[in-house]
Amino acid sequence: MWNKKGNRKNTILILEPRGLSELSGKLFIFIVRTLRLTLILVFMTSFVSGQSDHILKVLFRYGSRPARGYEKTEHFDFGGIHGGHVCLGFDSIVIGFDSPPGTYHIFPRKKKIIGMYAREDEQDYMKDTITKKYAIVGIPISDSQYQHLNIILAEYLNKSPYDYAFFGMRCASATYDVLSQIGIMERKSYLGNVFSNFYPRLLRRKVFRLAKENNYKIIRLKGRKTRQWEED
Repeated sequence: MWNKKGNRKNTILILEPRGLSELSGKLFIFIVRTLRLTLILVFMTSFVSGQSDHILKVLFRYGSRPARGYEKTEHFDFGGIHGGHVCLGFDSIVIGFDSPPGTYHIFPRKKKIIGMYAREDEQDYMKDTITKKYAIVGIPISDSQYQHLNIILAEYLNKSPYDYAFFGMRCASATYDVLSQIGIMERKSYLGNVFSNFYPRLLRRKVFRLAKENNYKIIRLKGRKTRQWEED
């Protein structure tokens, strides 16, 4: 029932179970999704290696739109095929930058900002996104980077340093901001970061290149067939 293979070096691919979209039965779907979640969590623990005591995961959800014939049953996501989301995971939690559902500013504001960093249990996060297309990159980090990461995110969770705006900071540029502060990415100016990471695919290319250069593992999840997913 499961198709599972590594389609490239250091890449684990978890495919959607065959026929999921065609078969009915809430119990069957529940069992299949539970098995899929278990596989994902097992493979995510495989990031831990002798290279480092800490693994920082960069989780990319791909942009999508309803597949042909499913326009009435599938929803439309913000950004469509070029949308998606990116966040960071470590210590069994996931932290990302977002705004309240359905709200964003066109240009960033200094007062009454709506941007916010939020945290969620890793297992709950993956349970909510079990049928979506993902790429998860595991990056080993040092003790000093880990400590710096915790300090930054504790401050950001308490109060966002910037607004969430279409022509401003969003999930990709916010993730780059954190990665650059702990020395994983090159530091950029505010505008340089915003426009070079305008949507998740631009950051994904940078992180994939980093993974290839340093032999980091990548887990790939194939999304459900009722949606058309963004390609790399």
